[in-house]
Amino acid sequence: PWYEQGLDFSCTGCGKCCRVDGDVWLSPEEIPQIMQFLEDNCDSKDDSLSLKKFREKYVKAEIFAQTNNGSEVEALTSETWMCLKREEGACVFLDPSSNKCGIYDVRPVQCRTYPFWPSLLESPEDWFGEAVLPDDVEITETINEEGGSLGRMRYWSPELGGCEGIGTGGSNGKNNRDIGRDNGEYDIDSQMTQEQVEIVAREEIVEKMKEAKRHWKRFPIKEIKESSWYL
Repeated sequence: PWYEQGLDFSCTGCGKCCRVDGDVWLSPEEIPQIMQFLEDNCDSKDDSLSLKKFREKYVKAEIFAQTNNGSEVEALTSETWMCLKREEGACVFLDPSSNKCGIYDVRPVQCRTYPFWPSLLESPEDWFGEAVLPDDVEITETINEEGGSLGRMRYWSPELGGCEGIGTGGSNGKNNRDIGRDNGEYDIDSQMTQEQVEIVAREEIVEKMKEAKRHWKRFPIKEIKESSWYL
């Protein structure tokens, strides 16, 4: 693949991926894992978390199992997918005080495989297109020898999303910083320190990409996968 030499990525802990306008779907096996984690880490051991409480507090939509005649029935967690609620423009599990995921150790596949989703690894352009600048870094235009503008990077937004932890991506000896320069899209070398760059190996990238792909393919509603939820 084009990322044979690995990709430069290091999570900055900005929490912005938890604020993107979009849905997070839990697979059937993720639901009991998260419920158990919440119960084990609850301040009050008397506050047991029933499936009903979990639905009321954290779930905004649910896909039920179907009977043989096609009618919907409420199923056990072993047969349902649940979509997480959002609160004040963020995932219900994002702690606003710490800006951290409240279920990080058992976070959903969709979250722990990002940004190594199949849709973002199809080409260097797709990967680079997900990269955004930190809010405190100035956007600067790259000017060619004739004095014309060659473009600029962008900031994160809820509508377009993006990841400020994406740095570069290896491809035949080139990385996305080089690709960006060649395309005139940005020159961030002077704005990043070497300590901020971390190479993720091809093997780990492929593993996460395949996990995300399996997760997405299992999702039972084709219309949702084609319109509003894809990895």
